Amino acid sequence: MTTRTTVRSWRAMAVAGIILAGTCYVLFQDVLHGAPVTTAHVLTGVALIIATAAAHWLAPTFKARRYPLTACLLILATGAVLYIGLMSGARNAEQIVSKATRIESINAERVRILKLRDEAQAMLNKALKDVAAKCEGGVGKNCKGAERTRDVYEAAVRGRNAELAALGAAQTPNAGYRAIAEGLVRLPWWKGSDIDELQETVIILTTWLAVLLAELSVPAFLAVALGHHDVPSFSDHSQTSFSATEAAEARALLEAASMENDDADNDGPQGPEPPTGRKSRKTTARSGNVIPLFNRHPVISALESAGRRLSNEELKQAMGCSSSEASKRWREVREQLDVGWNGRYRSIGLKAWQQARA
Repeated sequence: MTTRTTVRSWRAMAVAGIILAGTCYVLFQDVLHGAPVTTAHVLTGVALIIATAAAHWLAPTFKARRYPLTACLLILATGAVLYIGLMSGARNAEQIVSKATRIESINAERVRILKLRDEAQAMLNKALKDVAAKCEGGVGKNCKGAERTRDVYEAAVRGRNAELAALGAAQTPNAGYRAIAEGLVRLPWWKGSDIDELQETVIILTTWLAVLLAELSVPAFLAVALGHHDVPSFSDHSQTSFSATEAAEARALLEAASMENDDADNDGPQGPEPPTGRKSRKTTARSGNVIPLFNRHPVISALESAGRRLSNEELKQAMGCSSSEASKRWREVREQLDVGWNGRYRSIGLKAWQQARA
C-alpha cells in the first residue's frame, strides 16, 4: 500500500513556509552578507530537511506499525531540531553580544571625545580671558596672537562637538533585557535577586525561547497543512490477479459448481471440495446475516467482480463498508477463501481460482 501526501490547508502551509524562511534567514544571515558557505551551513541545511521530513513521516510509519522505523524518525527529528535550535540560538547570542560590544565601543569613544572636548574647552576659556586682557579697547600689543589662539581652540571645540553628534545619543547595552530584569525583580518570585544576574538569565532564556517556538512551529503547522492518503497497490512480482481470460474461466467454473450444488441435498456440505491432502471441515452454523457462498455472499460477489485477489482495504471499498466490517464478512466465508499476506497487507482470493489455475 502506497502512502501519498496531500495538502489539506494551504494557509497552514504558507505559515509553515514563512516560519521556515525566517529560520533560514537567521541561520544563513552571514552568507547573505557575503560570508563563504562552510560545512556548518551545509549541515544546517541538511538538518532543516531532516527535521521537516522526519517529523512529517512519523504518523504514517506508526500507523503502518513499522515501529523501529518510527523510532528512527523520532530520533532524527529530535536531533535535527535540537541541532538547528543550538545553531540558531548561537547565532542569536552572537548578535546580542556583537550589538552590546558595538554599543560599549561607541560609549568608550564618546568618553574619549568628551575628555578631549573638555580639555579644548578649558583652553578656549583661557584663550578668551587672554583676548579680553590683551585686546582691551580693541587694540593691544599681543591682541592678534591671543585671537588666533582663541580661534584654534574654538575650532577644536566645534570639531569635538561634531564628533559627538555623529556618534548619536548615548545607549545602554542590552537596555531592553535590563528593563525586563528590573521589572522581574519587583515580582514576588524574583524579589531581592541581583539585577545583573537576572539580566543574563533573561538574555539566555529569551534567545532559546524564540528558537524553540520557531523550530516547533514548522512541524506543527506542516502537520496541520499536510495529510496522508493510503492507496492500495501490489507489486508485479506478488500480484496474483487473473487475466481477463482466466477470470472468465474461473467464473464459468463457479457458475457450474453453483448449479450442481443447487441440485444436491441441502443437508450435504456446500461449496467446492477442499484441496487434496487437506482435512475437510464442515461449515458451522453462523449468525443470520451469513450468506452462503453460492447465494452470492458480498465478499464472493466483490471478488468475482474484481477478478483478482484484493486487500482488506480494497475489499472494504468494493463492498462500501468499514474495514472492521469487511474483515468480519470475509471471515464468515473463510472456508471458501484463499487468504494470505502480500507484505504487510491481507491478500484475499477464492479457492476456486487456485483450482481453476491448477
